[in-house]
Amino acid sequence: MVTDFPPDVEAYYRRLAAQRHWPHETEAAFRASVARYRALDEGAGLRQYYEYVDHEGLVDEGARWLWEAVVVEHETVAIKQIELDSSGAVRRYWWRNIEDEAGGLTDQALDPGLTAVSRSTFYALWESTTDK
Repeated sequence: MVTDFPPDVEAYYRRLAAQRHWPHETEAAFRASVARYRALDEGAGLRQYYEYVDHEGLVDEGARWLWEAVVVEHETVAIKQIELDSSGAVRRYWWRNIEDEAGGLTDQALDPGLTAVSRSTFYALWESTTDK
């Protein structure tokens, strides 16, 4: 598993660890998790794409979440995530930006009841925004 990150990613995660005052063990576990998501993202696994729209106001009425996912040991694991909140703010999460002050890439298996979307739908939005 790749544990060295590009310089910009390395700097971001070092800042995050310093801001949160993580002990060495916490930082090491965090970096291992990031490396796992990177390996899944860079792997050859078949991609699946999903969306959830909060029509009921359970979290943020009108907000949307989209995911690119792979199946790992019979679970659908998100490797990229886009969040569009009801105010129009867009955030994206993946191994290069796994979390920030607003949220992060889900670490839970995706629900099989999500709406499937096309790769082009996901990537049209993914490519229209940048991290931070």
